[in-house]
Amino acid sequence: MFFLIFSLLCSGYSLAQTSALNIEQNAKLDSLLELKIEWDRENFENSYYTIQIHYGSLQKAEDIQTRFEKIFPDIPTDLSFETPNYKVQSGSYKNKLYAQKTLDSVKPYFPSAFLLKRKKAL
Repeated sequence: MFFLIFSLLCSGYSLAQTSALNIEQNAKLDSLLELKIEWDRENFENSYYTIQIHYGSLQKAEDIQTRFEKIFPDIPTDLSFETPNYKVQSGSYKNKLYAQKTLDSVKPYFPSAFLLKRKKAL
């Protein structure tokens, strides 16, 4: 029994490996990573999520905007024109998860609402 335990311990020790890992990478990889980080930063700063509630006639858009503001007074709305229709959008969210949660609370009142990713006008 002693011999069995001794041989198991010794075999585990004798099979253990030690080594150092040396990674060589191209210098261009660092510059590409820096470019990617900068692009991601600019993309994050210049984009946001909004909830589009309506797209259609001016009268309907105004009615929906008024109704939305009564139900959700803390969420700002925006009425804008995009040929040939008007659209009502609400909120400006950097975090998609937070925008989705807000959309989930809006959907029961405005079933056609959806999440939209926008870019800031430069």
